[in-house]
Amino acid sequence: MPVPSAIKKTLRPCLYLLVLAALFLPGTSSSEEIATDVFLLAKEDRLLAFSGQRNRWFTVDLRPGETVAKSIHGGNVAVASTGERALAFSAITGRWTEETLRIRETVESVSAEGNIGTVVTNIRVLGFSASSGSWIESRFSIGK
Repeated sequence: MPVPSAIKKTLRPCLYLLVLAALFLPGTSSSEEIATDVFLLAKEDRLLAFSGQRNRWFTVDLRPGETVAKSIHGGNVAVASTGERALAFSAITGRWTEETLRIRETVESVSAEGNIGTVVTNIRVLGFSASSGSWIESRFSIGK
């Protein structure tokens, strides 16, 4: 069935508007793009994180003899590990949170990107959410 010319005349400007909108409106992506909004600085006796959202520095003291083994920052998260604990900072909440490492637990890797930080150890993986400012763990099944 042919389309009447009156409908064709009405659809043509709509199509042009759709094409123009597609060209000039910002694109969307399936993953959320988050600019780096935190900076991490490790000193001898403390960790300092700068939150761009709050425009201030936040510190956490290291314990006597404790040293930073690994650290990273990206997005809204800063993560550091020592021989005793995993520490994470959220630029959103403006708060440091720690998770104590267990006996014979060793850190294999740390990461920070977007709103998520992770610490992978020999027995578990720790996930940190910048939105909630808290850690969650998942233990590895031994022998699998």
